[in-house]
Amino acid sequence: MRIVYLHGLESMIDKTKPKIKFLKENFTDAFIPSIDYTDENTFGDLYSSIKAMNPDLIIGSSMGGYFGYLIGSKLGIETILFNPAVIGRSFDPIVDDTKLKSIMHNVFLGKTDDVIIGKHVKTYFKEKGTGVFNYEVYEGNHRVPAEIFINAIDSTVSAKNKL
Repeated sequence: MRIVYLHGLESMIDKTKPKIKFLKENFTDAFIPSIDYTDENTFGDLYSSIKAMNPDLIIGSSMGGYFGYLIGSKLGIETILFNPAVIGRSFDPIVDDTKLKSIMHNVFLGKTDDVIIGKHVKTYFKEKGTGVFNYEVYEGNHRVPAEIFINAIDSTVSAKNKL
C-alpha cells in the first residue's frame, strides 16, 4: 500500500520517532516529505508529487491535515486527518480549493485540543466540506500520541482492505 504523510506546521520529520518508524516499516511505499508551509509553491509541489505517486491513502496532521483534505479531495484519494487545520490556522497558506471530489475522510479529533477545536472542524466540514466524514474523538490534545496515531491508521487500513 502506498501512503503519504503530511506533518503539521510546527513539526519535523524525525525518522527515529515511533510514528515515522511505523509508517516506514508498515507500508511498501511511504512518501513523508519535510514541508515548509510558508513557501508559496508548497501546495502545488505537494499536489504534483502526490498525483504522480498515486497513493492509496493520504494521512495528515494539523496543517498537513488541511493540505491532505484538499489534495485528497482533488485527486479522489481517501484521507486520515488528525486535527485538520481547516479552521484556526495561524496563517493562510496558498492553496487550491477548487474541483474537490466527494471521498471518505477519516477525521480524528483530540478531546482537549485547544489549538484546533473539534466542534469547529465538524461545523466547517458540515457547512463547507466536500465528501463523507467519519469522526472519532480521542483522549488527548493537539499532539497526537503515537499509540492513537498508529491505531487510527491500522483500523482505517483494515477497514479499507475489507472492501
